[in-house]
Amino acid sequence: FTETKERFDFLSNQTDDLNNAVKSLEKIISELDINIKDRFDHEFKIISEKFSEYFKILFNGGNARIFKIAEEEKETNNQNLDNQSIISQSGDNLKKVKLLKKHSALGLSGIEIQATPPGKKIQTISMLSGGERALTAIALICAIISANPSPFVVLDEVDAALDEANSERLAQILD
Repeated sequence: FTETKERFDFLSNQTDDLNNAVKSLEKIISELDINIKDRFDHEFKIISEKFSEYFKILFNGGNARIFKIAEEEKETNNQNLDNQSIISQSGDNLKKVKLLKKHSALGLSGIEIQATPPGKKIQTISMLSGGERALTAIALICAIISANPSPFVVLDEVDAALDEANSERLAQILD
């Protein structure tokens, strides 16, 4: 009895330690998710503003914006039900890990780019010509770089697809 009780007490303590560690990690993950979301939203707003600004410079007008595409409400509701059922089941930690991997903390399924060069009624980037897509991509790259500058950036052959006027507009942004 004494030997079994000692073993039981030891394993009970180990289980309690593991459960406390899991709770602590879940709390840290939750805090990180909130931190990441706040920081992402802040940086995304800056990038969105700069993207619109650089697009207007490169196209001499027009309008462009990027916006987040959220997961569908139906999926989110199903996810919440799954979370509750997973938490209530003590033995299904593997399902919980898979759920965390599947759904990002930001609740995004993607980012959409809307670009309308001056004098056109195009809304989606897929309807732009190759040169217009290149200029839009350059505007987005410049917006990302301006929001989070790095010590140096190599833009090799970025202006290869651009004519002289567009290359000069790119040089304005780079200056």
